[in-house]
Amino acid sequence: MGRLLPKSFYYRQPDVVARELLGKILVSCASGACMRCMVTEAEAYFGECDPASRARRGRGRIWRALYGEPGRALVYGMHRQWLLNIVAHSEGMAGAVLLRSCQPLEPPRLDPPPIGPGRLARALSIDRGVDGAPVYERGSPLTLWENPEAVEGFRVACSGRVGVSEDLELPLRFYIAGNPFVSKARVSPAPKHC
Repeated sequence: MGRLLPKSFYYRQPDVVARELLGKILVSCASGACMRCMVTEAEAYFGECDPASRARRGRGRIWRALYGEPGRALVYGMHRQWLLNIVAHSEGMAGAVLLRSCQPLEPPRLDPPPIGPGRLARALSIDRGVDGAPVYERGSPLTLWENPEAVEGFRVACSGRVGVSEDLELPLRFYIAGNPFVSKARVSPAPKHC
């Protein structure tokens, strides 16, 4: 495995971080046994100006996390499933990256396959117990690493975000084109290579 992504990696705009997380290794030791997978799909969310952002829903725990320290896990429930986000934003801003899907890299076989954000969290035993974990620190239950074995030159595609009723006019969903571990979402505008 490559080097642990540094804290500074997350101190950038969420769309930049989301795109650059593709191909990186997510390690979850949340259940005690560590599982590794390669990030294949991610979505960027901004602060209160983003109509799909949780930052628009008041100043509770999630709002504080979105404006909080970049590089920390943000786990919250939606539709009876946990969703894993990584806080990412420039200084004084808010934002996070929703990890939507990943490709398992080693046994055990992950069941359900980690395709879609709820399944990703379930397959990797992610729940509120890892909320706030620093993904840039060794020994954390969740970490993100460089992937020296990533396929050179994989194509990144982008589209609108999945399941949002009101969206920004930017392609904020990024995924590895042609990878079987990407959700089969129907979004508009049509996917394009980014």
